Amino acid sequence: MILGILGSASKDSITRVALLAVRDRLVAAGESFDLVDLAVEYRELHDVEQYDDPDPVSQTWALRRRVAAAAAVVLATPVYHGSFSGLLKNAVDHLLGDAFAGRPVGLVANGGGPRSGGGACDQLRSVVRALGGWSAPTHLAITGADFIDSRPSRFTSERMDALVNELRTFATASRTGFTTECPATG
Repeated sequence: MILGILGSASKDSITRVALLAVRDRLVAAGESFDLVDLAVEYRELHDVEQYDDPDPVSQTWALRRRVAAAAAVVLATPVYHGSFSGLLKNAVDHLLGDAFAGRPVGLVANGGGPRSGGGACDQLRSVVRALGGWSAPTHLAITGADFIDSRPSRFTSERMDALVNELRTFATASRTGFTTECPATG
């Protein structure tokens, strides 16, 4: 299962449209997909007091459980003042330090300008690395102009296809016990 984590509070955001388009490609390729809509499921701040031992009915425990069950993750965020959303930041801050270990993580950032999404993706790469994950090389730094009637442009579609391929390839390798050792050195 691939887990999408939506960091947008807007019901009709381009961020949501993009994540759902990635989901559709993953499902068409035979992957199962679970969507975490942070604005619906995780509206309140996580209780820092429960970080080490969260209550089994808490948002923190539920999010950790869903991430642990995923073969791969896609983080999707709007860009606010050059960074990813506070909604997404709040969620990842309550994951354990190895939450993404052995998992590929796809990045989607929707900004107001043609370059703002790239900066948020760069910041998220650091977060993914801090949580032990592997950021897929292809990220989606998008704007509203990349979609026409909620459908991605040709270029955006090609990047989505590349991202989906990278997530599936690495998730499959991870599930089948790939090694990180260099064959030449053992």
